[in-house]
Amino acid sequence: MHIHILGISGTFMGSLAVLAKDSGATVTGSDLKSYPPISDQLEDLNIKVIPNYDIDQLQLKPDLFVIGNVMSRGMPIIEQILTQNLPYTSGPRWLKDNILDQKQVIAVSGTHGKTTIASLIAFILKDLGADPGYLIGGIPIGFDRSSNIGTGPIFIVEADEYDTAFFDKRSKFIHYKSDVLLINNIEFDHVDIFNDVDQIIWQFHQLLRTLSPRTRIIANGDDLNIQKLFALGVWSEIDYFGSSFSDSQKWTCVLDDHGQYNLSLKGKKLEPIHSKLFGQHNMLNVTAAIASLSNLGLNPRELMASAQNFIGVKRRLEYLGKFSNIHLFDDFAHHPTAIKASMAAMKSKFHSSRLYAVVELASNTMRKGSLKSDLKESFHDADFVWILDFGDAEWDIQKEFLGIKNVGIAKNMDDLSDQLWSKLKVDDSLVIMTNKDSVGIRNILIKGPPI
Repeated sequence: MHIHILGISGTFMGSLAVLAKDSGATVTGSDLKSYPPISDQLEDLNIKVIPNYDIDQLQLKPDLFVIGNVMSRGMPIIEQILTQNLPYTSGPRWLKDNILDQKQVIAVSGTHGKTTIASLIAFILKDLGADPGYLIGGIPIGFDRSSNIGTGPIFIVEADEYDTAFFDKRSKFIHYKSDVLLINNIEFDHVDIFNDVDQIIWQFHQLLRTLSPRTRIIANGDDLNIQKLFALGVWSEIDYFGSSFSDSQKWTCVLDDHGQYNLSLKGKKLEPIHSKLFGQHNMLNVTAAIASLSNLGLNPRELMASAQNFIGVKRRLEYLGKFSNIHLFDDFAHHPTAIKASMAAMKSKFHSSRLYAVVELASNTMRKGSLKSDLKESFHDADFVWILDFGDAEWDIQKEFLGIKNVGIAKNMDDLSDQLWSKLKVDDSLVIMTNKDSVGIRNILIKGPPI
């Protein structure tokens, strides 16, 4: 079978392309822009990517078009697919019909942390000798790629709340037959499709209504929006995890007086959490992964022992190395909560180093300014932050941050370079925060200061 994927370079669709090829299909696709690491993955697999959506690609005559949610009515290629009555489906539906229906599914959902938790679950299973299937919105460090069919019965899927396609406005996760569902957190995001957080909660509610009573839900007991969700109705058993002890909390991750995070089960301490990840949010991510896997009958102490070998995920607070005597990190954070958590993690880990950040407001939510007041509260732990303002935001970034002493605005890469080298000193730490391509910013450090 030949499938042609429209919007192939997104993290989900790029991972889907790998699964389709591994299942024996011929895979081609198209997209306007491609970013590492997904673009590198597609290239390594010799999957041809057409850099446009021109209708000429209909001449490929695939057996099936898999249409990503970047496509919309009015686009000539979509209108021709509908006019000619050509076969098409969505990515999530293809995944369900061709992969998930034959697997035991662990679905990882939530506004933040999905990629790290899903990656950690897959890593632990592999470390324990299993061959799980997975589809992750990123590439775990040490993995060859972001997805794998797997020979074992378990499949881990990053369950996104974004909509499915132009012809199916339900969240992607509604298609996944979850045996274990993790809900890590719920916050307002994706302003291009949701008006408020209540609409997101409603989509999660539709998901809960489809679950078997045998499905086990692993939920963050500290999250108030998750409690609002469950108040609408839940028909599956729930295991709570969180950062404080309570009667309802089954799994607890608590920082002791010595700066050590410890994992407890039903109020009884198991072990200290030893991890190459850092920051409170990542310790809760570890807790969520262990809580999810324990439902498969695995020993929590063995899970913790494997978890400490996990290095992380590319572009999730990934340490790139030392360039021009500056410690450089790359992070996908693009929501105020994620930015704040990453900043706090960096400060706790490298408290002796000056911490700088470059933030690109590239997501639809950030460009529209829907969370600009929250964003202003995200930079407290940084010594200085540069916000890239390329003029495509729908709000006045310069005006909004006027008078905030630790925030500067850069209009282009040359401007950013000048400002960076006016402040950076030997052994400082710089973290890049964007959900777009970070290579241009990296190159400033690689090239070094002007002579």
